[in-house]
Amino acid sequence: MTFHFTTLRTFNLSEARMFKFFSKNLYEVEPGAFGLDISDESFKFIQLKIRGDNVKLAAFGFGDFPKGLITEGEIKNEQAAADILTAALRKPAQGKLITRFVVCSLPEEHSFIRVLQLPPMAESEVSEAIKLEIEQSIPLHINDACYDYQILNSLDQKIQHLDVLTSAAPKKMADGYISLMQKCGLRLKSLEVESVAVSRALVEKGVSADPILIIDLGATRTSFIIFSGSGLQFTSSVPVAGNKMIEMIMEHTNTDRKEAKRLFYDVGLDKSADGGITFNIIESIIKDLVEQIKNYISFYESHSMHEHSLSGRPAVKKILLCGGASNLTGLNVYLSLALKIPVEIGNPWINILKPPLKEVPGMTFRMSLSYTTALGLALSGLQKT
Repeated sequence: MTFHFTTLRTFNLSEARMFKFFSKNLYEVEPGAFGLDISDESFKFIQLKIRGDNVKLAAFGFGDFPKGLITEGEIKNEQAAADILTAALRKPAQGKLITRFVVCSLPEEHSFIRVLQLPPMAESEVSEAIKLEIEQSIPLHINDACYDYQILNSLDQKIQHLDVLTSAAPKKMADGYISLMQKCGLRLKSLEVESVAVSRALVEKGVSADPILIIDLGATRTSFIIFSGSGLQFTSSVPVAGNKMIEMIMEHTNTDRKEAKRLFYDVGLDKSADGGITFNIIESIIKDLVEQIKNYISFYESHSMHEHSLSGRPAVKKILLCGGASNLTGLNVYLSLALKIPVEIGNPWINILKPPLKEVPGMTFRMSLSYTTALGLALSGLQKT
């Protein structure tokens, strides 16, 4: 699938030539870049390389930020964050970074993604039309926002309008990440909203005839992403995440964090293990997550599904899980029974490795779930600017 891409804003910075949210065709290499996924408390990076007809893992690594260094996506101390990042990038967990170009994530909670409908028009006219629409659809003044768009390929040839996926973020926040990359001595290829990277990693060939709900369960936040056709349709996030459940296990079992994490991942929602103690501790949070998922699907169905959705088409055909907390034992089975929707563990290698491969030496499949965003960014790093 070929994505339309237009740069709508350039930065007057030597290290960052352009700002964009969307990428072009896979496996085009000019210049190569690694993916860097930054969150409030941690970061992960990964670089892919092409060898013959295959894509290989060149390097990956991770690290933690002290609390307060980044708060709700806002970088509070750029130099301290740069020092931590630079040290980790020099010594990956495996391999060696072979480029200074980077594709970096932007926090989901401060970004805006909308699917806008425009009347049929030439592609050259879309840019100005989008600018007017964005001014009306996001709570930011157009001069204070960075934005980009992608014309979605319709699977229904009878559609008489253009579906255009738009993504925007506050300029002030984006500038903070650009400055951080400069302080790390990196050359920024692009900034991407997390949900764009996640869907690139998990949706096979970037197309789904039926709507898919992707649930990205991280340490501090859970993101909901609906993908249908050739692009994102709707995104949201809630502060229900792995850390909260691990802390509850620590509190109720009087164990340290290491043991609580073991119970979370290895026992989890298995009622037959440890007498159901861990299950009983975290089930209340999972029940709350189930209700939020139901509300989210209902809202999407009533407010955001386009009028050209096929008759009888479900709001969500299946659910894909990713993120480190998706390794919670029994989570996919519990959610499937509670929601009456098939729930699968997503495969972040589906657009990278030839089937049936689902992991590479040095990185287990379970570990790769926490690298889903980074892998999506790294895929973008294999593409031309």
